[in-house]
Amino acid sequence: MLCCTAWMFLKLKLNKLLAWFGALSCLLALQLSADTVYLVRHAEKQDDSKDPPLSECGRARAQALADYFANIPLAAVYATPYQRTRQTAAAVAEHKQLPVNNYDPRQPEQLQQLLLKHTQPVLVVGHSNTVPQLVSLLSGIDMAALTEQEYSLLYQLQLGEQSSVTLKRQAFICQQASGS
Repeated sequence: MLCCTAWMFLKLKLNKLLAWFGALSCLLALQLSADTVYLVRHAEKQDDSKDPPLSECGRARAQALADYFANIPLAAVYATPYQRTRQTAAAVAEHKQLPVNNYDPRQPEQLQQLLLKHTQPVLVVGHSNTVPQLVSLLSGIDMAALTEQEYSLLYQLQLGEQSSVTLKRQAFICQQASGS
């Protein structure tokens, strides 16, 4: 009789432990499927040449972006191999002590596969024509194209079964004299 009582007690404890592990695994699965991807267009460029660096205003915007991400954990930072995207991403990456990973803007599906492997937030810096395309690819939600003058939008994607896109407008306003 004592043996049966001890077995029933052990079985109850084991069932509670298994239920706890089941709940924990569900919680972890929800956490892993709720990745956040931030996408932003590079900051203002110096000129319209093929591969221009950031302007003074662009460097200030990149720093404002780094300030924005100061308390947001990031697993990785991605940028195209152009100066303007790398310089925009570098301000955030340096603060987070992360490298800036290159991606090919002509192959968004490859970037998509990389992003889906992350379980913590990621920042992607792209271009006026690639950022909305990536947002649509990742979320399935159609996005309007960016104009050549639009630098202030920050897209926040929550990935998972119910993907969502939140558009945030950066508070940064360039204080350069007009005509610059």
